[in-house]
Order: sequence, then structure tokens, then C-alpha cells
Amino acid sequence: MLSARLGFLRKVCASVFFGALIFTSTSCATTINLAAPTTLAQPAVTTLPTGTVTELFGQMKSTLSELSLAITNEDKSRAKTTLATVLNIWGALQPQILAGGGETVDQTVEDMQRIIDLASSSVQRTRPADADKALRFLDLVIQSQQ
Repeated sequence: MLSARLGFLRKVCASVFFGALIFTSTSCATTINLAAPTTLAQPAVTTLPTGTVTELFGQMKSTLSELSLAITNEDKSRAKTTLATVLNIWGALQPQILAGGGETVDQTVEDMQRIIDLASSSVQRTRPADADKALRFLDLVIQSQQ
């Protein structure tokens, strides 16, 4: 008989708990602020950098060195802007590497994509070490091109 009462008491407690949960979750409301501005931020217009493969590698190297510093200083907007510059340089550099041909062109493109991925993860995950690795790997790629 005691176990029947405990079972009944458990059911009542569970019902009260779920009832309170439903009541509190449905009482939340969303407030819409009609006076808030509705303009969207305009994306910055970017153009691809120009130059020879050597010049673009130099630009990439100097930009990657700034990336680690921006992340270390916790300057997220600067880090994102610097990453965008790295991506723009890669957008200009990749077609030139491909047009140059050669036996190692595929390997060079894959190595550069790894460098770009490290730069991206350094900003996304706030890891300056990834930016430093990207810079070191870029030095190796540049040396292999000479």
C-alpha cells in the first residue's frame, strides 16, 4: 500500500512539474521594435590584387604576418579584414599558378589551399598559432618556387 501511494505521489509531482514547465515556456513573448533601423550593411567592394606571382607571394607573406598579430591583440575586425585580403590575394594568385603549369602545379595549389585553410581557421577559432603555421608554410612554398 505504501508503494502505491509513492507511485501516485510521483505521478502527481511529475504532472505538476510538467504543467509548470509548459506554463512558463508559453508565457515568453517576442517584442518587435518597429523603430529599429532596417538598413543592411553594405559589403565592401573589393578588387583582386594585381602583380606577378613573386609580387603576390610577397603581398601574401606580409599580410599573413599581420594576421597573427591581429589575432594575438584580439582585434577581430582587423583579423577578419586581413583574412579577406589574404583570400583576395589567393584569388589573384591561384590562376597565375595554374597558368604557369609545370610538374608541381597541382601540389603547389594544394599546399596553398592548406595555407588558406590555416589562415581561415586562425580567425574562426582565434588561434594565432595557425596563422604562424600558415606563414611558415608559405615560406616553404615560396622557396620551392625559386
